Amino acid sequence: MKTIQALIPVVLGPAAPTGGLQASFDAGAGGWLVSWTDAAGRPCGAKAPLHGGVWGKAVPEALVADAAAPAGLLAAAGPAGGRVGVRTGRRVSGQRPTFPSAALVIVREASDGWIDVAFADEMLEGEVVAAAVVRHGDNVLVVYRRISDRGDIDCRALRLSFAEPMRMPVAWRCLPDYPMAPGVAGVLAGIHRDVLIAAGGANFPDRRPWEGGIKKYYDEIFVLTPGASAWRAAGRLPELLAYSAVVSVPAGVLALGGENAAGVQAGSLWLRWENNQVEVRPAPALPGPLSSPVAVVLDGFVYVAGGYQPGPPRACTPGFFRLDLARPEAGWESLPTWPGPARAQGVIAALDGAVYLFSGQELTEGPDGKPVSSYLNDAYRYRPKQGWERLPDMPWSALAAPSPAPVAVHPARVFVLGGVDGRQAGKLPRETLVPDDILYFDVAQHAWKLESSAWPAPVVTAPAVERAGEWIFVSGEIMAGRRTTSVLAWRPDAGQAEPAP
Repeated sequence: MKTIQALIPVVLGPAAPTGGLQASFDAGAGGWLVSWTDAAGRPCGAKAPLHGGVWGKAVPEALVADAAAPAGLLAAAGPAGGRVGVRTGRRVSGQRPTFPSAALVIVREASDGWIDVAFADEMLEGEVVAAAVVRHGDNVLVVYRRISDRGDIDCRALRLSFAEPMRMPVAWRCLPDYPMAPGVAGVLAGIHRDVLIAAGGANFPDRRPWEGGIKKYYDEIFVLTPGASAWRAAGRLPELLAYSAVVSVPAGVLALGGENAAGVQAGSLWLRWENNQVEVRPAPALPGPLSSPVAVVLDGFVYVAGGYQPGPPRACTPGFFRLDLARPEAGWESLPTWPGPARAQGVIAALDGAVYLFSGQELTEGPDGKPVSSYLNDAYRYRPKQGWERLPDMPWSALAAPSPAPVAVHPARVFVLGGVDGRQAGKLPRETLVPDDILYFDVAQHAWKLESSAWPAPVVTAPAVERAGEWIFVSGEIMAGRRTTSVLAWRPDAGQAEPAP
């Protein structure tokens, strides 16, 4: 698994858009020295101990031109074969996203090229326009000039030690493969009485859609009981079904809406583990037919947002509804919608008394009557007593990322795994895997950040199922028109020491 260090930068001070930038190690003082030019063209300096410690002011050195960096790097330093460099990790439209998608990535020279070892853990905005690197033994200092999206420019510093063990902040494990080869998208999955239930889904079993393939829908139900080494068959749904919103509650797994070859559905189903089998019963129908809505449970209510309405042409709904689990017979209550576009295949989460809604796809009707697609990166939070508020936009869209989104309580974070970035839509080869970044919204800092590990086997159009703090992803789509049978489980708060690179 690719795991690299997330380093928090120190802002040394305002900087000019151009001009000198230099880093060095002062053997006499036993510390780092940095020189740069501020916005008024004045020389500035800062110093810090080799290991930790606070940055202080220093007399700036005379700036000299840096040596040319290897191709693709902003700067590099160190002996041949052991050099350390920096590159930008910002996503570029039309190019495949690579982890980590950070403004600054530290790399290390290896026998087979440069490998990523750390990245700047900061808000995913702005651009790094200049950098300098110095290495002293196992210790590295990187200084860089960063221009934010608001136009602010400052000089920042990162310190890295290869002698210190690296911390792995996440943990993955494989569960038994799903028995529906070659895998399905839009499977209905949830937990009831500690049993993982999965049903339905869709795939292209023969040829992919641009080759004339026909999408096939399924009704089979499978279960994975605790400790089992394989899934087993557990019945069938009343009809073929995929792309429902699914939540798990004490009363069972609730599947809402969805679609099949006959069209978009409004019906809902309860899937319950009863007497060593899955029992399927009708649940309160949605206010109207919806495919690919998202749903989450908060304080005894099920909240449903968005989805595709029946076509043609296919369009999205701005609908936002809730169901009181204590009074399901009362049906769905319509709530004020979020202050943004209608959407489907978004990401929803519940944390600390609030519902979060991110990204998705907006479909509108074009002048020719055909649907026009927009990939969304907006973000919102809903509190039942206060209503909706707009949050900072995501750095990129994450269409069809697993939902409900995984969350962590201490510290409070909402994770968005992978998803389709609209800036690459229509420009990447069809054989390209979906993005493997893990973004998270830091509730306390009110900012988007990047997790320090990539998702080892990313999928889209797959539900996220929580069980005892672990999040399970059943099957899903790994690239356009292609599924997987892999089932992975992720624990956001797990960690273990691992040797430094």
